[in-house]
Amino acid sequence: MKKFLYVINADWYFDLHWVERALYFKDEGYEIHIAMPINDPLILDRLNQLGFSIHALPLERTSMSIFNELKILIKLKKIIMLVRPDLIHSVTIKPNLYSTILCRFNKIPLISTYPGLGTLGVSKKLKYTLSRKIIFSILRAFSSNQQNIAFFENDEDLSLFCDKKVIPTSRLERVFGAGINLESFSFSPSYRENSEGLNVFFASRLLKNKGLTLLFDSVKELNEQGVKVHLKIAGIFDSDSPFAYTAEEIDKMAIYPFVDWLGKRSDIKNLISESDVVCLPTTYGEGVPRILIESCAVGRPIITTPLGGCKDICLDGLNGFLVEPNSRQSISLALKKLALNHALINEYGFNGRKLVESKFSNQSVFEQHKDKYRFMLTENEV
Repeated sequence: MKKFLYVINADWYFDLHWVERALYFKDEGYEIHIAMPINDPLILDRLNQLGFSIHALPLERTSMSIFNELKILIKLKKIIMLVRPDLIHSVTIKPNLYSTILCRFNKIPLISTYPGLGTLGVSKKLKYTLSRKIIFSILRAFSSNQQNIAFFENDEDLSLFCDKKVIPTSRLERVFGAGINLESFSFSPSYRENSEGLNVFFASRLLKNKGLTLLFDSVKELNEQGVKVHLKIAGIFDSDSPFAYTAEEIDKMAIYPFVDWLGKRSDIKNLISESDVVCLPTTYGEGVPRILIESCAVGRPIITTPLGGCKDICLDGLNGFLVEPNSRQSISLALKKLALNHALINEYGFNGRKLVESKFSNQSVFEQHKDKYRFMLTENEV
């Protein structure tokens, strides 16, 4: 039985975005191992029950300590020696970096997914530009003589890797998000009456560059103008990020009568169904945000920015609106159009469902992965 090792930077991230993919390949007959930080015992228990082999990798996403990174590299090497995988699939910057180095020395086929470079890709601060140069240099050096493949969830990151010649262009490939289960996120039309006001839903990691403050200000402005808009906020705090909201900052928004703070939720499908529109006015270096794919699958229009992979799932004027980054006025205008035209909500929602069915389903994403897995395994046998 062939062994796959997934290397990823957070247990919650694997649970949210990758577990269905791993189950698919387990059912295809592969033995699945996962190396990641273990912070939530409930997630660990659930993944063990699904038949995965979990290996603790105490990775810190924002650490820049060379000593600490070397310890993680050594720990991952020990996991690889223990598992002896036939293929490694790494996800996000640090796991990709470590795996590229170790796969070169151990001659293991590697697929790396870059779901979005995030702060590293967009920040002009010295520490991030310097880190980017160092990381790209290491990736370039260790990718030169190995048959690794890199997946990208947005064109900007792929173009950046091409321009900087980080990995040969022939080994770069575009993917469209993590894929979504169309049965779990089934279509449901909106039945809202205009007199009830517009229900807006925001769900994300609670980072300031995801656009929540601008969205809040837009909703506040519209209510002051007499346009009835209600904002529901769900998300998780991410204290590792320099852009993280504090609980006190979220509480200051939640005191307004037009805001509902929902906290961390597992019933996202129901929350989308209860909403009229989902808004993520991000300036973050996104891949294709899962919340936007899920919202389109359920049949809700989306509002987001034309950055990263957001423009792949939001086609302006077809299934939602692309708004200017950092523009409260642009968000307000988009919300007002939907608040005053319920027929548009259902039209955009229907179009969004069709888009997800054609491009973002589990089947299409998993088939693309399966083709590449088979190719890499075959190449390694030659």
